[in-house]
Amino acid sequence: MGVPPVDRGNGVGGGKRVRRGNKALKLIIDGYNVIFALLNRPVSYGSGECERLRTELLERLEHYRVLRGEDITVVFDGGPGGAHLARLQHFGGLTVIFSDPGSDADAEIKRLVRESTGARDLCVVTDDNSIAAHVRRFRAKVATTADLLRRLEQAEKREGEAGRPSEPPCKFEGPAPYEVADWVAEFGDLDEDDIDEEELREE
Repeated sequence: MGVPPVDRGNGVGGGKRVRRGNKALKLIIDGYNVIFALLNRPVSYGSGECERLRTELLERLEHYRVLRGEDITVVFDGGPGGAHLARLQHFGGLTVIFSDPGSDADAEIKRLVRESTGARDLCVVTDDNSIAAHVRRFRAKVATTADLLRRLEQAEKREGEAGRPSEPPCKFEGPAPYEVADWVAEFGDLDEDDIDEEELREE
């Protein structure tokens, strides 16, 4: 069994995927491990914090997936914070897996790599030494949570630089003809001779 298929959607942000030679690597992410790295503290399972943090991480990863076209599977422990959830879900184009009751995300990630027919094309994101040692036996690549967070930040920064001009275009274009007409209707003391009547008729 390989990593469950993911609908990649249409990448819109450019940039290179994580690659092994000429092949894009499929990412398997240790979900709570990344959350712990972001928080630098344990998660409180009984307060609703767990679900909120999962959602925030998945939203960020989905945004990254759209920007970069990555194939991403995120694995979480099935309980207690995820015990009531369906084992296999999709969040946008992400595949989300919750471990079986009595198991955990570590075992699930190891199983995915062990049963994959293309383990060399997998990259597991985790800081867990046991997971890293296991998946390397199957020639899978390992990245740390810091590696992932750095890639997320780089992709988000590039998106911001590409999509946000230094000055808004409307600053240089002036008001549209319909806006001028509205202003005239609102403020009768404006000099209507300054209005381009031809543009108003065209609008």
